[in-house]
Amino acid sequence: FFDPFHERYTAGLHGEIAPQDSYKSPVDLALAIRGAFGAPPAVGYNTTFLYPEPGLDALARALAAPSAIHYGKRVEKIDAVRRELHFADGSQLGYERLLSTLPLSRMLEMSSLSLPERAHPSSAVLVLNIGARRGPRCPGDHWLYVPTSRAGFHRVGFYSNVDASFLPRSARQDADRVSIYVERALQAPLDAAGLAAYGDEVTRELQQWGMIGDVEVQDPTWIDVAYTWSWPGSRWRDAAITALESHGILQIGRYGRWTFQGIADSVRDGLY
Repeated sequence: FFDPFHERYTAGLHGEIAPQDSYKSPVDLALAIRGAFGAPPAVGYNTTFLYPEPGLDALARALAAPSAIHYGKRVEKIDAVRRELHFADGSQLGYERLLSTLPLSRMLEMSSLSLPERAHPSSAVLVLNIGARRGPRCPGDHWLYVPTSRAGFHRVGFYSNVDASFLPRSARQDADRVSIYVERALQAPLDAAGLAAYGDEVTRELQQWGMIGDVEVQDPTWIDVAYTWSWPGSRWRDAAITALESHGILQIGRYGRWTFQGIADSVRDGLY
């Protein structure tokens, strides 16, 4: 399962990058054998992190409430020497210290700081959202990891299995519709023709699996830096964080510090 899955999950980088997320894979032989025949002990952040009843966004809104937030204010460039932010609307703002959750590679690029080390790689993810009639073999799971698929995706998730509000109001009672997301890791975006062909191929494959019937709506979302990886033995990450800190830029969060972490750790970073 894992070899073809990792090929897709890393967009072909799995043979070059350093291993990570070790806690996701069974390394205890006794637990692996137990998992083959029954339910092993639960692992991961879901064993300790409980989602707020009104949704995770309620936590984000509560944390944001006492702050002054300027939405739609896009930073285009950072003058790290003068400690100035340059915005897309032409305005500027000085800073003493800057907390950044932007991907580490993007922040280096925006602040025009360069390092001799080769930058660590990342892969993008194309999320294809689908609204369709529910198929006869549509599972009740929240998501499924997929080791092999003709279309190239590695995960299928079911929004409407999480909550009925992911369906139109008119379709919530009959349970004959399903809302799905399909994830595919890539190193470069697809053009319009490639995206259309990919959508058709995903639809055919999910229909053949019996997960969906007729598709009623399809909408793609492109996430430029979705998964971050590391070259074996490289010190690029530490050097990049140190270079930015010397200019008053403090990187926090999963992408800011270029490390895999769950929701609970990201919330902790924000609070600290």
